[in-house]
Amino acid sequence: MPTPDYRNIDPATVYPRALQAMRNPGFLKSPRYQEQQTRANRVGAHPHILEFSDKLVKRGAALGIPLFAHCIVRTFDEQAAAFVLGHSKDHPDDGLWPHRCAAVDIIHGTLGWMDQPNIPHAWDVIGHLGHEVARSMDIKITWGGDWDGDGDTMDNRLYDPAHFELSNWRQIAISGDKYWSPHGASGTVER
Repeated sequence: MPTPDYRNIDPATVYPRALQAMRNPGFLKSPRYQEQQTRANRVGAHPHILEFSDKLVKRGAALGIPLFAHCIVRTFDEQAAAFVLGHSKDHPDDGLWPHRCAAVDIIHGTLGWMDQPNIPHAWDVIGHLGHEVARSMDIKITWGGDWDGDGDTMDNRLYDPAHFELSNWRQIAISGDKYWSPHGASGTVER
């Protein structure tokens, strides 16, 4: 089946079309969807990113969109592998990477990392839902879909629409806050 040409679609209908294309209410009742909810390593994550992740997944489900947290916490070795593969610009040697404690990658349960040409504006909808959830929690979240994609500086990181992070994750990773400590129970960074 050929991919439809979306260039001439009325802009007022693109978001409802994206919502409809992502909906899969039947999948929300499946054992596979339930299994997806337990995939991501949550151990050592900041409580705000855990709550944000859970609420964003529930917000999607309320719209019939099956979402799940693909990645929350990466160990030192997992972050090093992500760096080598080019999936992250953050080398773990300094102990600073957002998936150490304060980030989540949320993807679609059946469509995964939705290709933009197949479902235009799908990530915009997910980003909007993420911002909506963050506002309801009164926390500051940075969404990787807002990055311009040129990767020139830390402020212009590569476009990563599945990625959400606490906006102050660096400060938290360095000195902690009242909810999370960079030393954990053992006082060391997990390697």
